[in-house]
Amino acid sequence: MKFIIDRFDGKKNYQQTYTVEKKDIEALTLLGTLLFIKQHLDLTLNFTASCRMAICGACGVRVNGHSYLGCDTKMTELFEEYKDADTFQISPLANYTVLSDLVVDWEPAIENLRKIKPGLVAKDKFSEKEGCVQNQEEYDRIVKQWDCILCGVCASECNKLTADRSDYMEPFVFTQAWRVANDSRTKDPMIHVKPAVTNGLWNCVHCQECANRCPKHISAADDIAGLRALALRKGLNSGVGPAHAKSFYTDLVEDSGRLNEIRLALRTEGMSTALRAGTAITLMRAGKMNPLEVFGGHEIEGHKDLVKMIEAAHAANKE
Repeated sequence: MKFIIDRFDGKKNYQQTYTVEKKDIEALTLLGTLLFIKQHLDLTLNFTASCRMAICGACGVRVNGHSYLGCDTKMTELFEEYKDADTFQISPLANYTVLSDLVVDWEPAIENLRKIKPGLVAKDKFSEKEGCVQNQEEYDRIVKQWDCILCGVCASECNKLTADRSDYMEPFVFTQAWRVANDSRTKDPMIHVKPAVTNGLWNCVHCQECANRCPKHISAADDIAGLRALALRKGLNSGVGPAHAKSFYTDLVEDSGRLNEIRLALRTEGMSTALRAGTAITLMRAGKMNPLEVFGGHEIEGHKDLVKMIEAAHAANKE
């Protein structure tokens, strides 16, 4: 087996190939294979690891362009996923600054975590004697988010961060914000919601890669949706993101049930911005949009049932 590993010595990037016998690594994890290479072939290879039990989140790397938690990924699983492959390319997590070989800089992500204040500030009514008591339903609301180990896999897969990191935070940061904002014991969820909104909450592109690759099966996309809904309920409804969500809802419920691209652009961006962007004109030229739809379209089949479902969901949420 050949392992082509991306390396960085602080000045230049290069690749180095290591050859190992398959029988020596097929019973190992991905992290075990990296340790085997370091111990038997190259002591200078740098990567991070600690617990080896999928708890600390330190050993995330990419294999053939996809992110994995090293200690939680068996080589037999990779052999099955990449059948007949005799070469694997191992790279550092994407969307981070590389410090050395497979080691990345976590300080910017930690700074983003600080922004959303991930520590719980309990309600005043809880006494020191009784503590912060929760019932089972309240506990179940947040138990999944507590499984997040900050491994960074979701951020490595995030298409929004790949395109532009300047106005968005790592998906796991929003998961941590949702965990504490959705906690029944929290004194004020807006302590965590407001900084999430001002740091890119509405900029998620819904690619779902965070949910697809998370080793703990957490959907940061769902957590982002929860934060958005909470922000709207609390009155944080200005800006392009909330306007887009409202327009989408209007099309589904109050209009025909069909997404109206022209109205969506006008409601979200405004007349001048929509025309300046030229998106609608481009779509019309390509035959993807009928300009007459600005006046509305015919109601989709089953629209009344769709409205009933949405109203039922609203009622259940209020209960």
